[in-house]
Amino acid sequence: MEKRPAISIIMTAYNSGEYVEEAVRSLLAQDFEDFELVVVNDGSKDDTGTILDRMAKEDARLRVFHQINMGICAASNFAVSKTRSDVIARMDSDDVAHPDRLGKQLAYMREHNLSCLGTYVEFIDHKGRLLTAIKSPLEHDVIQETLMRGHCCIWHSSAMFTREVFDKAGGYDEDFDCSVDIDLWLRMGEVGTLGNIPECLQQYRMHLGSVSSRGRSKQRDRGREACERAARRRGVACKFTAHEDWRPGNDRESRFTYALRFGWWAFNSGEQQTAALYGLKAIGLHPWSLRGWRLLGSALLKPRRKGEGVTA
Repeated sequence: MEKRPAISIIMTAYNSGEYVEEAVRSLLAQDFEDFELVVVNDGSKDDTGTILDRMAKEDARLRVFHQINMGICAASNFAVSKTRSDVIARMDSDDVAHPDRLGKQLAYMREHNLSCLGTYVEFIDHKGRLLTAIKSPLEHDVIQETLMRGHCCIWHSSAMFTREVFDKAGGYDEDFDCSVDIDLWLRMGEVGTLGNIPECLQQYRMHLGSVSSRGRSKQRDRGREACERAARRRGVACKFTAHEDWRPGNDRESRFTYALRFGWWAFNSGEQQTAALYGLKAIGLHPWSLRGWRLLGSALLKPRRKGEGVTA
């Protein structure tokens, strides 16, 4: 009988050619080696499929499946159906795992008898430059309270969960095309115990100008829907408060706001060069605003020590 891996990692990829090789290699280089990586190329129109097929020839732990574009939830459910382990880890195709992520996460999940476990994450930009570290709540009850208000506190790309809780929760809801993680964690929290390991083990890539205004509005609407559904299941009032956009859009005002946010994050993390770069980006978007010039001046003249991150 074929030996089953200790962990099955799932990844879905759509037009991820710019980042998918780095994402996959960060997993294949883990110091914990007993895993399989199941990647679903969800109808990409770029070279994502070619890159994945080439890498699969280099490492037998990587198994690649190609399909027409079905969306993240359908692709994720298909990926899970192809896994062989009772423990499943999630990874997004543009993010980066720390080399000790899998081993530490599996040990922590077993030690604390958890059904689903996330990690602290580092936000990086499109070039992989550090912006800030995000600390999420650790305990199940606090995580549930935070999720019920519509705030993500188990980062999708950092999650590890048991097949049992995934099946009991009903898997990914294919009616959702965004905010899929909040919806899944809320349902998992009703049949299992959730947690976060208090250590940064994953890098989450933030793109400046990656989501349209319509897309951000849809994210809020879907997040609210997930919380309203959970409130009805639990017989409680919905207390959704996640009204602010947490990702930048393509419009000038949004890009300016997030250039400042990225810059101050980097500044408070001690990343002076990155802070100065985003100061220049902000100035380019709004030359007459003092806010961009203040960021640039601070980055050039007021060095800061490494920060301790942001609490989600």
